[in-house]
Amino acid sequence: MNIDTSDKRQLNESSNVLLLAPLTPTGNRACLELLASTTDPARANVAAVTYTPPPETWISDWQTNVGDLPAELAFIHANTVETDEGPDGTEAPPNVSVARVDPNQPMDIIAPLSEQLTRWEGNGNQTLVSVQTLTVLLEYVDFDTAFRYLHILTHRVQAADAIGFYHMDPDIHDEETINTLKTLFDAVVEVGDDGREWSVAETYGDRSATSDHVQSHDTDVSVPDAGDGLFSSVLNSVSNLFSGSDDLDGTGPADAAESPSAGSETVESNSSDDQSVRESEVEQFPEEAMLTDEDRIRELLTRYGGRMKQADVTEETDWSKSTVSRKLSKMEEKGLITRVQVGRGNLVFLSGYEPETAKSPFEQETTDG
Repeated sequence: MNIDTSDKRQLNESSNVLLLAPLTPTGNRACLELLASTTDPARANVAAVTYTPPPETWISDWQTNVGDLPAELAFIHANTVETDEGPDGTEAPPNVSVARVDPNQPMDIIAPLSEQLTRWEGNGNQTLVSVQTLTVLLEYVDFDTAFRYLHILTHRVQAADAIGFYHMDPDIHDEETINTLKTLFDAVVEVGDDGREWSVAETYGDRSATSDHVQSHDTDVSVPDAGDGLFSSVLNSVSNLFSGSDDLDGTGPADAAESPSAGSETVESNSSDDQSVRESEVEQFPEEAMLTDEDRIRELLTRYGGRMKQADVTEETDWSKSTVSRKLSKMEEKGLITRVQVGRGNLVFLSGYEPETAKSPFEQETTDG
């Protein structure tokens, strides 16, 4: 992929870029080459959020299509299945970190990614975030959950002065879904099926009003059951897409687009007059209004490095002590947080940030505080 000077400048000035490319080896190659084309890998920090392809496969594909690995590389793998090596015995180097999260809980990606972005601050490299792919993400969660997660993620990437690239197959999703997601991004790169023709365009989306889309998006964007439909074919064959043939055994995006049963269901849209009335009634919500109470607490804990005093949670949220205690109890039952009693109060830890023992060094910190 050869990016001319004007397009490269536009991408470098963007915080978040949507890549519309087929879910094939060609599309995967375009995603990797786009990262390498905007920033010299020798001066790049790359945080890769992957779903079906394991980190070892990502590394193998990068070495095949690009060459030397980025200066700094880390993975957040949204898949609970562990692998030892990729194609041809490829393994993740010892200095490459891999955090594994539940693909059904996209908000769990925010904490390890934020920690990695913070770790790279000031190291002199350009930080890039690669998400492969939104198409598979939408198989695991409903559209509104995905939109809320991406809204938070894109703002986190922007705050870190990084550039995020988000791969999505346009042939698998309906036009309204794609157009709604475009409002989250600064630019859109479209790549043809052969990988040769591509274009860069600004979205001109109003990033401050993206919460409206969560409230007013009434198209049924639920995906078909795993037993049948397009996504069943995608998930069954996606592990072969990144290092195998472009042919999806006859069920690729091009074939699926012609099938009446493929893709997301489409509900008849309201008239333009009704739409205008509905949009005029939608209030402007701050970013916090898009979060559930549990999401808000996890975002708060992430901001404080994965731990904070329960009393501080109460102060930051303006909820009553009993309300905070009740919400934290429910989160603790779900395994989202852990509370450790220290002195007269509790320390709250985001899952994965717990101390090794109840008698932790944080006791002294709490006493001093």
